[in-house]
Amino acid sequence: MSIKSRKQWLFVVVLVFVVFLTGCTRGGGNSADEPKPEPQVAVTEQEDEQPKSGEEQQAPEEEQTIDMQGKPVRVISWGYAGGEKGTEAGEQRIALEQELEKKYNTKFQFEQIPWGDIQDKITASIVAGEPIADVFLLERYRAFPAMVQKDFLQPIDGILDINNEKWPAEMRMTGSFDGKVYGFSTAVGGGGGIYYNKAILKKEGLPDPQELHEKGEWNWDTFLDIAKKSTKDTNGDGKIDQYGLALTSVNFVPAFIASNDGDVTKVVDGKLAFTGDDENAMEALRFYSDLSNVHKVVKPNQTDNWEDYINAFNEGIVAMRYGEGWEGSGIQTNLGNDYGFIFIPKGPKATAYHNAMQPTLWYVPKGANPDAVRIYAEYLLGYMPKEGELDAWTESLFADQKSLDNYMEMGKIMKPKDWEGIPNFGQEIRKVWDNIGAGKETPETGMKSVRPVLEGLLDAAQ
Repeated sequence: MSIKSRKQWLFVVVLVFVVFLTGCTRGGGNSADEPKPEPQVAVTEQEDEQPKSGEEQQAPEEEQTIDMQGKPVRVISWGYAGGEKGTEAGEQRIALEQELEKKYNTKFQFEQIPWGDIQDKITASIVAGEPIADVFLLERYRAFPAMVQKDFLQPIDGILDINNEKWPAEMRMTGSFDGKVYGFSTAVGGGGGIYYNKAILKKEGLPDPQELHEKGEWNWDTFLDIAKKSTKDTNGDGKIDQYGLALTSVNFVPAFIASNDGDVTKVVDGKLAFTGDDENAMEALRFYSDLSNVHKVVKPNQTDNWEDYINAFNEGIVAMRYGEGWEGSGIQTNLGNDYGFIFIPKGPKATAYHNAMQPTLWYVPKGANPDAVRIYAEYLLGYMPKEGELDAWTESLFADQKSLDNYMEMGKIMKPKDWEGIPNFGQEIRKVWDNIGAGKETPETGMKSVRPVLEGLLDAAQ
């Protein structure tokens, strides 16, 4: 099915919320001068995240006989989660709300709380023994590990039938932490990858990464080859004015560690343990360092403004950059349709594509009404699009069908960045990553010096 022929349908409620996002990640996440990334409904890949046998007591939601006796289904998010008048999809959701309200003798209460306040308000209400919501929306790193370790969340295994075929097959992994499933979502899709300028590659006689991917040859070596051959002085003045790559460490480094089947942290005995200097991660850090300091294919950022690497790509002087799917509209504004979107190339230790992103999921606070959760789950499932259908906004992000298909597959190969929820962790590790990229430290000396700091932060937070 082509992009143009797909029906306009709301793909998933989380995608709507991106327009409401303001502020930036707190704690160990992105620094205050960086954009708040689009929430991603994604799949985690860690094997130790699998729910443990014997802990699953699913109750098929469609078999429940529920009478809420007028009690509400309370839903909290930073964007409006209910149906809104004026669109076909919105009207259909309103009709579904009314149908379920009558069926279960209840009312939906959709409350909006600013993004930066949701976690604190939910937590305070749980501590007080009176949760203000039955379900609430939150990024995974803000829920895991802190809210699980403090027993603020209910596992959904015993509330919903997570094996129901109506749920995405990967959902059991999406919201898992230490063997239990806490988060749920109706869709898996979206993610980060490599944007590339087709005009530059064509001008330089270089292969299209999509073609390399289809031949099974999209890896660090071919990525580097393109970056090196597209870095040059194009006007003969003795200065490099076209670069193979533009980046910022905060998203590039975790993505390439993941692409080599590595992780910055892993869950061990219910806690995050630092693994950002293991063999796979160190190989990624050396590759990252060499891009700037040996091969010199990375365009130096002119200021501390995170937009430098984005602007350079949009100006058409950079062949490739890391980016998330939602950034496609801005690229189109500058480059038209002359760009592609492809997976992070495979590292030497990887047998499949991987990436590092943050899924945004629905969670159930301790003390919430399980029946209200079941009703809300039925509501979510009730307006899911048919298989193969996407909303017009998602389709509009990409210039071609293959890029769109890549984007949707990326949502299935993500490793979670739970370390972003550890206070100051992100800031400390990014300092070292920046120094490595600038040639001020080697990967070995940098990670050796920061390991005790990071382990101390993990210990203090868990």
